[in-house]
Amino acid sequence: MKTLGLLAVGQSPRTDYVPVIAALTGPSVRIVEKGVLDGLDRAQMSALAPLSPQEHPVVTRLADGSSVVMSKAGLTGLVNDRLREFARSGVDLAVLMCTGVFQGIVCPEGLHLLSGKDIIDGCVRAAVPSGARLGVLVPLESQEAFSGRKFSDMGYDVVTAHASPYGSMSDLEKAAATFRGCCAVVLHCMGYVRSHRRAVADISGAMVLESNALVGHVCSELLAE
Repeated sequence: MKTLGLLAVGQSPRTDYVPVIAALTGPSVRIVEKGVLDGLDRAQMSALAPLSPQEHPVVTRLADGSSVVMSKAGLTGLVNDRLREFARSGVDLAVLMCTGVFQGIVCPEGLHLLSGKDIIDGCVRAAVPSGARLGVLVPLESQEAFSGRKFSDMGYDVVTAHASPYGSMSDLEKAAATFRGCCAVVLHCMGYVRSHRRAVADISGAMVLESNALVGHVCSELLAE
């Protein structure tokens, strides 16, 4: 049996996206979870919050279902610690479950590491024609400029909106209306799940790319027996 290591930027277990990925990889793949923030208390997490508006923040889920906004730069050392733990435990394939860029990540020898960001970006390029109108849904308003600029640089006519996957469905439905007329919409956070995907697709009328499901499809192929 192959082992897939899923590294959450927040805390484990992740009862939102793990069932999606498990359904895609099937019973022949054992899933092991770790969270970058596992074992940290609120004071320790507060010390890792973004220090300025210029930082590209990441919003993530905690074990109790609440969410926090963190600084990517502050998390890098913890990410590397968890990857070493995966390597020591013999994980066959690991995925950093984040759609954003992390600088300074060091993959331990012997560990096959996938970047959630690279999977999503590659799938968008493959599925959406260059120059098409692309909707980008992010959790935070402050993330719209960062993510919008990235996809604009990739050659898309970008429309952005924000609604936290850990917030109300009414907020998400309001954001989804922004994407009417788009060729496709990318749910640019691993926390968006099937119910979010269905709502965005129904309201916008566009094709929708769900980030965690894309990861699950890729891992299923790589770990297939």
